[in-house]
Amino acid sequence: MNDETKLPDNRDINDIFGKKAEQQPIPTTPVTPATPVTPTTPGEEQEETKGGFVTLLLDIGLNLLIVFGLVFVIQTFIASPFKVYGPSMCDTINNINEECQYGYGEYIIVNKLIYQKFFGWSLDDPSRGDIIVFHPPHSEDQFYIKRIIGVPGDTIKLIDGKVYLFNNEHETGYELPEPYLNATNSGSTLPSTNRITTFDVPEGKYFVMGDNRHQSTDSRSCFRDVYEGGCRGEEDGPFLPKENIEGKASVVLWPLKKIRTLQSAEYF
Repeated sequence: MNDETKLPDNRDINDIFGKKAEQQPIPTTPVTPATPVTPTTPGEEQEETKGGFVTLLLDIGLNLLIVFGLVFVIQTFIASPFKVYGPSMCDTINNINEECQYGYGEYIIVNKLIYQKFFGWSLDDPSRGDIIVFHPPHSEDQFYIKRIIGVPGDTIKLIDGKVYLFNNEHETGYELPEPYLNATNSGSTLPSTNRITTFDVPEGKYFVMGDNRHQSTDSRSCFRDVYEGGCRGEEDGPFLPKENIEGKASVVLWPLKKIRTLQSAEYF
């Protein structure tokens, strides 16, 4: 007997399994239309690159102009850093590690806004006891730092190493207390080689001295080194014009361990 199974004639294979075979649809993925591309020539691509580079340069240039403009305005009218040179204000300034510096020492911030005139008005006027940075009358290229001792209308007298103030409020004289002077300078404020001991401060000018009286080139010598002759005549007098004042020394910024504010002296 043959084991081969035969299907009946005229029978569909789907009938064997009792159901009709269904044709399954073939899944399709929708195609997104391609974005049209406008052809460019090499010359046009180069122009676009060049234009973008020029725009970048203009943007950088504008930003730099703004930054430099702000720095200029701030340093000209508001505040400016200065590095103090020499011993004329020791021990108040430039005394580092208990030693007076004879070269460059402390960095300070000078408040330029405080004395600026705006429509005839200013935050403050230079006052006795203020520490100021200024151009000496004989030079626009140098900066000095000293303390204001006499203001317009004052008479300053150096008597027996001490400083006396005479004005309408102190007609008989008033000895200025100067706690900022160290032991070497206290009670030993001497005149310059010209031996002038009385200074009548005129309108619009100031009498200034350094806190290190033995090593300060100031109003006593007409802002000139005594070895260079000191005062040289009426045109080179002992008083500082107000327009020569750059600003008020307000903060010591460096070295970090010496950061502090600089206070004006209180004489009364």
